[in-house]
Amino acid sequence: MSDPEPDELFRKRLLRVVSEKDRHAALVVVGAYLDALGRKYGRFRTGVALKGFGPRGS
Repeated sequence: MSDPEPDELFRKRLLRVVSEKDRHAALVVVGAYLDALGRKYGRFRTGVALKGFGPRGS
């Protein structure tokens, strides 16, 4: 598997889909917090959910 996306690139992709309510969080959180926000929107650094890390509610 290739290296996961750095926060900066993942954030840029995530900002395209987050709601206005979550926009501020997407701009400031890092690491696992950014991953958790991405899961909320079905976005993952690897492009697909790793086993056990699917979108919330699945």
